[in-house]
Amino acid sequence: MIAPGPTQYQMVFCDIDGTLLDSTNRISPGTGQKVRELDRIGVPFILVSARMPSAIFPLQRELGIKAPVVCYSGALILDEHGEPVKTVGIDREKAVRIEKFVNREWKGVCCSAYCNRDWIAGNVHDKWIVQEQSITASVPKEGGISDFVPQGGQVHKLLCMGEAEAIADLADALGKRFSGLSVYRSKDTYLEIMDGAVSKSGAVRYLCKLYGIPPQATVSFGDNFNDIDMLLATGACFAMGNAPPEVKRQAQNVTADNDHEGVLAGLKQLSFVKKRI
Repeated sequence: MIAPGPTQYQMVFCDIDGTLLDSTNRISPGTGQKVRELDRIGVPFILVSARMPSAIFPLQRELGIKAPVVCYSGALILDEHGEPVKTVGIDREKAVRIEKFVNREWKGVCCSAYCNRDWIAGNVHDKWIVQEQSITASVPKEGGISDFVPQGGQVHKLLCMGEAEAIADLADALGKRFSGLSVYRSKDTYLEIMDGAVSKSGAVRYLCKLYGIPPQATVSFGDNFNDIDMLLATGACFAMGNAPPEVKRQAQNVTADNDHEGVLAGLKQLSFVKKRI
């Protein structure tokens, strides 16, 4: 639990799916009101997600706040005006090799790619693409990586979707065949593939340095395995009540689940103050 003391927190890092959003993909009114209160006193509320920019900014507009956003789990950080301030991607040629490997060897798995603001899918009518589109309201472009990413370019993320057993096997196969990657399951049926230098904790450190705020004066919220490094990088952290047991064990605190305003409950336990200039 949060230890008693005088700490006043100056920045919040919050995962989106399963954390800020409830199971109907909505932000509760109470949580939105609290986030706006923090924004009014100058405490940045940073949305941190594996999502692409077009699936994050509408939520930020709904909240009525302005702050940087962390996309693709840290592969792309955009400032409050939507301009990139940090980008780390997989080289185009390597991404094409991964795409071909998945498409050739894993017929039941859907592989799509993200580059900056583009989502690239070989078949936009694939059931997995349609499902992801309904969740994020993002619109894919049909084709392959080589059709949209120029020579010398980079891919911020590859997303493989399929049945849980196939995704688990694919994660193991990719780790053996390709080096220098960050490969993790964001849920049983989703496999996220990024450059090995990408992490949510890296985004925390980068934005803390940018704002001149010590990590000890920040707080984070998350619900899954890909959030653990972020949770451990901030001064205070909360695993959601809907998080897997291992994520809860790693976190300093456990709050309510995402259907019972877990983020709001955690924020109410803390004292916040604007960074002193």
